[in-house]
Amino acid sequence: MTTTYTSSHRRQDMGADTFDKEQQEAERAAAKGEEIERKKREKRERLEKDPAYNFCSKISRWMDKFYLDPIIGLIPGGVGDIVSLTLTVPFIYVAATKIKSIPLTLAIIYNSLVDMLIGAIPVLGDIIDIFNKNHKKNYKLLTGFIEDDKEIKHEVNKKAIFCGIAIAILIFLICLVLKFVGELIGYVWEHFMGLF
Repeated sequence: MTTTYTSSHRRQDMGADTFDKEQQEAERAAAKGEEIERKKREKRERLEKDPAYNFCSKISRWMDKFYLDPIIGLIPGGVGDIVSLTLTVPFIYVAATKIKSIPLTLAIIYNSLVDMLIGAIPVLGDIIDIFNKNHKKNYKLLTGFIEDDKEIKHEVNKKAIFCGIAIAILIFLICLVLKFVGELIGYVWEHFMGLF
């Protein structure tokens, strides 16, 4: 009788020990999860107060909401497109140094080069640029990473290799288009001057 009681008692103690260990592990996991969320929240708050990130917000609003991007793109000789591309530097800076994400940085560079390639096409490119809204796209990517948007992060990370390869191709295409536009402007200028 005593043996049965002791054996049963031991089984209950083992069950209680297992339960206690599982509960402690669950509490540790919950505490770790809370700590991770707290760090993410602090990082998000720090980034939202960052002057470079706030500058990106202003660029996005002015360039795309008020259509300054396509207007600046009208400056001939690719100058407007270079100015527009220069305004993506703060986005690249925040992605690379504040958020510290290579895939995000590549995605922003890719979007910016696509915008530059589109804008380099005379007249038609400036019309398309009205709808492209590159700065708004880049700001949405930054915000998605800051707010830990799983869908945006997954999409950006999935396309990282593609973006890296596409950037090299886009740089080559932009050089070709700029060369063509330069030659076209030179040809038109010569014929225009020949009229006088």
